[in-house]
Amino acid sequence: PTAGLSRDDAAARRALYGANRVSPPLSCPSWVCCLLPCLLRTSSMQSFHAALPREAVVRRKLNVPASNRSNTAAPGAKRALRMDAASLVFGDVVELRAGDLVGADMRVLECSPDCVVDQSTLTAEEDNEDDDEDIEASERSLVRKWVAATSDDADPLRARNVLLMASRVVRGSAVGVVICTGDRTFWGQLLASHQWPVRSDKGRRVETHRLMGGRKTSQASPRGELLV
Repeated sequence: PTAGLSRDDAAARRALYGANRVSPPLSCPSWVCCLLPCLLRTSSMQSFHAALPREAVVRRKLNVPASNRSNTAAPGAKRALRMDAASLVFGDVVELRAGDLVGADMRVLECSPDCVVDQSTLTAEEDNEDDDEDIEASERSLVRKWVAATSDDADPLRARNVLLMASRVVRGSAVGVVICTGDRTFWGQLLASHQWPVRSDKGRRVETHRLMGGRKTSQASPRGELLV
């Protein structure tokens, strides 16, 4: 599974479920935005475009005919491609390194021991770089999260094996498989419920249990929807 999807599989899923696009906080026809460009300069729209992932490094499985295989082109061979993040689909395997914005909600397949993500875009907490050095401190916070391949926490903000769209890798590297795209992502749900941009109110935190309807999330469907 770490080889990723083939180009044909990815294209079929994209045609069926649509592009990995999140609805902005101000949704209006393009002609309105042209007539009223001030709409694009509101603080919420500026925050949205700053948080929007642009690119992703995706693994693509190579379907090499048996007659053309060399010793270096084994079955299940893969290559990494830099793509528009809007092209991501459920099941894509994505490589992430320090500085990258996470392009969709992902489940961690593997990661370096020092991998940390910054989730301040999705929370109302202030960033604290000291959490980088202390796993216990990061577990008390929602901002900096140490990444791992396994986790028992059902809260997507706390689960160490979940990478959320619009968060940023600040250290280390990881490989994840896409489980939610577009408006189905955690960020997309915050936007749809008018809870983003998240405003700090004396340390108020995102109420994930209310956002998810008070239910725990456990897995994703082939459509990229979180199942409970």
